[in-house]
Amino acid sequence: MAVFAHMQEFVQAYAENIADVLGLDVTMLDENGVRISGTGYYRDLVGEPAPDGSFFRMILKTGQPGMIYDMKKNEAECMSCKFLHQCKELATIGFPVFKRNKPVGVIGIIGFSAEQKDKMIRNSDKLIRFLHHMSTLLENKIISLDSACQIQEETVPQRAVSFDSIVGKDSGLREVIVKAKKVVNSISTVLIRGESGTGKELLARAIHYESSRRGYPFIAVNCAAIPENLLESELFGYEGGAFTGAKREGNVGKFELAHRGTIFLDEIGDLPLSLQPKLLRVLQERSVDRIGGKQSIPIDVRVIAATNKNLEKMVENGSFREDLYYRINVIPLYTKPLRECRGDIHLYLHFFLEKYCKLLGRPPLRIEPQLEQWLVGYDWPGNIRQLENAVEYMVNMAESEVIGPEELPDYLLPPENRQPTSGSGGLEQMVSLYEKSVLQRYLLSEKYQNDKALIADELRISLSTLYRKLEKYKIG
Repeated sequence: MAVFAHMQEFVQAYAENIADVLGLDVTMLDENGVRISGTGYYRDLVGEPAPDGSFFRMILKTGQPGMIYDMKKNEAECMSCKFLHQCKELATIGFPVFKRNKPVGVIGIIGFSAEQKDKMIRNSDKLIRFLHHMSTLLENKIISLDSACQIQEETVPQRAVSFDSIVGKDSGLREVIVKAKKVVNSISTVLIRGESGTGKELLARAIHYESSRRGYPFIAVNCAAIPENLLESELFGYEGGAFTGAKREGNVGKFELAHRGTIFLDEIGDLPLSLQPKLLRVLQERSVDRIGGKQSIPIDVRVIAATNKNLEKMVENGSFREDLYYRINVIPLYTKPLRECRGDIHLYLHFFLEKYCKLLGRPPLRIEPQLEQWLVGYDWPGNIRQLENAVEYMVNMAESEVIGPEELPDYLLPPENRQPTSGSGGLEQMVSLYEKSVLQRYLLSEKYQNDKALIADELRISLSTLYRKLEKYKIG
């Protein structure tokens, strides 16, 4: 995979920020000569290879920076470019991006107008020094990501997960684990359905590591995180020379890497429609065809997919193939959101509290009882992932051995004096939001110690009215 494949958004934002600062257009190529970011005219060409023989490809090959002061004079650097006469550039500066002394990309500044061209010529020395600095920052970013990926690749095989190690195995996740245990050694495709943050990948890992495939790879692919133009080669691989910029030796896809093990296709609902027939064929034929390949490669892979989307509705509107839907939905498993298994919130709170006290070198902490009760009543739209982030934040912020409301992340609990903002809905909704925040404030206050009779008296409402409101807002 290309050096910049995991930082597409970063390099585009990088280019846009530079363009804003300099008032000039910016573009970047990866080590294969493919444009990975661009502003102005080049924004619409991201994902396309730069022309053979172009100035930037020469920089990529030689590792030497350069500048062309006047593209219209057909300078020697441009003579071999097949798009020489269609070129819209008036002036350009290019600087190689290195990775441990090897050119892996090019970052360039372009002038498309006479004003931009004049600005570049007047400030050429400064701009080349600036690009040198930017190139160094990019190299540091690449090496940093490489190190993180290497650590992840080294640790993932050790992340053996058993059903017994899953928090909530005896309560909220009990039913789904009972079903999952029955199919650990099946060849049938599993589809795990559930909201984001409900532990779908954790369940998939447990199925793999409890199965006879445990000694072979567990390969996780997030179908939503990989750019569409890279996803096909990432999943199925390619032969050398299959397309412009392809590695000479070709590339092994994730399905081949998962041979005799398990491939986990997360966010399967985000798989581009154009790739769905190829995935369907892989599932039916148990073989893959590399891009540019001349023969099918047999594979023995257990497929587990996951999604938080309504695939049935996607089938209806034509964004997900019906035949693929039936092929992956052989064994559906459902993970519940936290709001449907509130009894597990206590378990997760204490599990993550202990985890982050150890990781952050803090002495054992506990959560104030009234706050814990409120946390159990919170709906947790981000589910387990959001709850874990909240606990990590609170452990970082704690100033004593007892975590109180003041340690909550701002987004989680409205401040005591916060009122609903305008534009948040109609009057009825605004009043409800305010009423809920008032009740939460009283329940969390040490003064009232969760004494509902005292709270009702203070609010000048009957106790039965208070209970009715608490039930309405699912708090207390």
